[in-house]
Amino acid sequence: MVKFRSNMRIRKATKKDKKGITELYYELHPVEEKENKEKGLLVPIEKSKSQSILLVAEIDRQIVGFIWGHFIIYGLFKYGTIDELFVKKEFREKGIGTSLLKKVMKKFKRLDVKTVLVGTEKENKEAIELYKELGFEIRKESQWFYWNPK
Repeated sequence: MVKFRSNMRIRKATKKDKKGITELYYELHPVEEKENKEKGLLVPIEKSKSQSILLVAEIDRQIVGFIWGHFIIYGLFKYGTIDELFVKKEFREKGIGTSLLKKVMKKFKRLDVKTVLVGTEKENKEAIELYKELGFEIRKESQWFYWNPK
């Protein structure tokens, strides 16, 4: 790899960068954003945000499970992530995980989310089956990479 040497610098984007970012954004998403590009829409960089969604399942005032996700707006995309889903072992197979997922999916739908991303370990067959039952698909064309800073 040849290192790029010049007067390049990395800086925080500002509202003045909106047009330049929009041009690159449409180059990155030529199919998904074709209609918006044709309309001449600029990417609303000032509206990018992330909102945490954390729900719990309670039985007799005891928390037995939770789901933690995020509603994210960046560029012209609105999407959701499900980052954590957990139900105590003795409360599994009772529909609690399903109920938590359905509730967060309903929230995402009200927020006009187009895609929800969720990941799990390959060995977690129960979670994989649950996600599939609720309409999630394993995408062959996507890869997730992990980095753990030390």
